Parts: sequence; C-alpha cells; structure tokens
Amino acid sequence: MTSWGVKKTTTGALTSELERPAERRTGLDSVEAARYEAIVRRSSERLVQMLDVVFLDRELAADAAQEAYVQLYLHWNEVGGSPEPEAWLYRVAVNRCKDYRRRLARATKLLRRLVAAAPPQTGAGSWEPADDFLAIVRRLPTRQRVAVALFYQADMSIHEISRTMGISEGTVNSHLNRARRTLKGMLEAGR
Repeated sequence: MTSWGVKKTTTGALTSELERPAERRTGLDSVEAARYEAIVRRSSERLVQMLDVVFLDRELAADAAQEAYVQLYLHWNEVGGSPEPEAWLYRVAVNRCKDYRRRLARATKLLRRLVAAAPPQTGAGSWEPADDFLAIVRRLPTRQRVAVALFYQADMSIHEISRTMGISEGTVNSHLNRARRTLKGMLEAGR
C-alpha cells in the first residue's frame, strides 16, 4: 500500500482504496451497510424538511443533513447498534444547526458593527418576510422552532423529540405549547 491509499494487487495492477466496496473500506458487513443505507433512504427527506424550518434555508439544511449522515457513517460502529440511530442522527443535525446559528450570530454582530461605522445611506427601505406560515414559524425562538420542526416536519413523537434535543418530554411539550400559543397570536394579529 502506498501513502495515498493505492495498493498493488496480486497481478501487479494498482487499485485505489476508493474503488473497493464500502463494506470493505469501512469495516461494515453487508447487513450493517444495508441498515445504514435504509436509515439514509428512510430519513433523508424528513430530515432536510425539518432542518429547512430550523435553518431557514433549504440548501443549508441539505448541507447539515449531509454532514449528519457523514457523522453517522463515521460513527456507525458506536451508533449503529443502538436501538434508535435516527435519534442520534437528528441530534447531530440539530447540533449542526446550532453551530451554524452561532457562526451566524458572530457574523451578524460583526456586520452590525461595520454598518454602525459606515456613513448612513438615504432611501434604504426596510425588508419584511412574506406573511406565510413558514415565515411566522421562523420568528419563533430557536428551541421552539426546532421542536415544531421535529414534530410537524419530521413527524417525530414527543419521546423521539426529547431524545433528539436532549431535553425532557415535559420540556418538549412546553416548547410545543408555547409555540402554538405564539403562532396562534401571530396568525390572529395578521387577520
């Protein structure tokens, strides 16, 4: 084997590690590889939809989902045997969302400082999001938005959401009830 993952076969031909089947590269047997692929197929659309509500951007949601699948793949030996690998997957995806939010908050602070230091411009109008349901959901606090996205977009139970978010079922119910009250008030005020 060379330092670049290329090795000689018994016939002397060079083959790349990437040309080998996934089960041999990762150490997953065919059963485990099939379980991993089934989880990806079963959860991919729901995960991206849920993250879209949390991220507020479909492409960023798809990126976070992809990162979560990579982490699931890399940690399959630890996670694959658990009774709920999808809960782990959603938790990693939500953590990617939190990481993104932190980076966005830092960038926003920097942008505000730069705007405050710049001379004012005339004729700049204010921007308001469209007044549809998703725009209203996006105004919720992050934890409520995550709970709403997991419950309504990912179709998770209260128990699954509590495991995914790392909070108690009572706290999940609290987030959902507060979100419902807030959404109801926003929708009634918009009439």
